[in-house]
Amino acid sequence: MKQRPVRPSFGERLSIAVIVALIYALLLYGLFWSSSGAEDNKAMRFIGGLVLMPMAIASLATSIHDPRGESTRWRQVKLGWLVVGIGLVLTVIFFKESIICVVMGLPLFISGSSLGSLLTLAIIRKFRSPRRATLVILLPFIGLPIEPHLIYPDHNAEVTTVIEIAAPVDIVWRNTVEIRNIDPSELQFTFSHGVLGVPQPQDAVLTGAGIDAVRHLKWSKNIRFEEVITGWETNRFLSWDFRFSPDSIPAAIEGHINVDSQYLKLTNGDYHLKPLANGNTQLTLTSRYRIRTPINVYCDWWGSIFFKDFHSVVLNVIKNRSETAQRASSHLVAG
Repeated sequence: MKQRPVRPSFGERLSIAVIVALIYALLLYGLFWSSSGAEDNKAMRFIGGLVLMPMAIASLATSIHDPRGESTRWRQVKLGWLVVGIGLVLTVIFFKESIICVVMGLPLFISGSSLGSLLTLAIIRKFRSPRRATLVILLPFIGLPIEPHLIYPDHNAEVTTVIEIAAPVDIVWRNTVEIRNIDPSELQFTFSHGVLGVPQPQDAVLTGAGIDAVRHLKWSKNIRFEEVITGWETNRFLSWDFRFSPDSIPAAIEGHINVDSQYLKLTNGDYHLKPLANGNTQLTLTSRYRIRTPINVYCDWWGSIFFKDFHSVVLNVIKNRSETAQRASSHLVAG
């Protein structure tokens, strides 16, 4: 009597599914993301790299783990999350992927993975075969040549932060136009800097005065860029355009977020100083940027978080230095 073939156990199928899906994940990562210093249309694959890639990875895992569509949807969704999660950890450990990118991409990876698992399970149950799910598994390769030709809408955004400083406007101005040698102890804790590891400001040196003067900014992790002054009214107003060189932000720091690119551009900013009736100064900092992606709303949400944190750090340094200078000046007058 012919014996029926022994089906792999649940644990065996799970192990195979995870291993094969992880291998596929790393191959896709190399295809979509490893060219971190490449030109814009290669460095950011929004649809292919953030949605279709996790869909394909989860689809492959489901096809191997449950080729008959017998398990629950929730189990397959969790399997997709497991594979994608392990894959992200491996990219951080072995490919030096930044925590910033991982955290920003995680909601999209989870959504894409869930969709891939559910779609694949539905296909298997309908056609009684995992072969029809091949299309989902190959989606990244289908989208790869198409995405560079897609045109996304522009979204112009700005973030404004206002602070009151217990010092006269002339003292605040001096501590605003130049912010020299910022000590780490002067920087307050923020989510962006303390948790995600976003670089922190270290120095702002002014060359010249008035319009066309240049502020040379230095941030941690060897980040350097310039602010070209476009508006200058002593003790009242300072505006600038951002200027970046090709090596302003080393690729080793953040290879996928280019702040002077087709999909993201930091454009300009300004300080407004307003003397108050109580002798204090109201200082307003505004930063502007342009986004051009298929997920503008999501990217703008993150941009708001980053700039609010940056503003709070810089304004806090200006506030503390100005108020310290004011107290010292008051003591001298009193003496």
